[in-house]
Amino acid sequence: MNLQLETERLFLRPFIKEDAPFLFELNNDEEVMRYTGDVPFKDVEAAQEFAIDYSANKNSQYRLYQMGRIAVIRKSDDAFLGWSGLKYHKSADFVDIGYRFMKKYWGHGYATESGLEVVRHAFEDHQLELLVAQVHELNYPSQKVAQRLGMHINHRFYWEEREPGRHYQIDKDHYFSIVKK
Repeated sequence: MNLQLETERLFLRPFIKEDAPFLFELNNDEEVMRYTGDVPFKDVEAAQEFAIDYSANKNSQYRLYQMGRIAVIRKSDDAFLGWSGLKYHKSADFVDIGYRFMKKYWGHGYATESGLEVVRHAFEDHQLELLVAQVHELNYPSQKVAQRLGMHINHRFYWEEREPGRHYQIDKDHYFSIVKK
């Protein structure tokens, strides 16, 4: 399956080692990382190892499920904006959509634009029945993106029994009813 996606303004593609400085910058911004639960990369080399492993590892999302988080690149100047994409959670048996963008690119509609293409990819290419977004209770911008993607809150939950979150979802019937409008 092709992990090269495209929108009017954006290319979405698997990570490459040259993304390392941008991934390092992205994951070392406290504001960007505030609600993610992820840890920063210790250095650019660690970010490069991540980018290479995410693509090449035989047990990666790319290899096992033909999906994963993918780089979002602006067509007009090849700027690395962040990432978007699908992730299969085997232990809970669901696929989620995630997105993370450099702070300097917030507010330009890139999360929504790339997210809409990822949602299309989920239902039309992967023929999923359901797509989930799990968003921290206080991450209002990400909640708004989930809503713009046609998702609705299904329930609230606690990550690791301590952080409040909202479980958004969209099913294939709702997706195709939106597309046909």
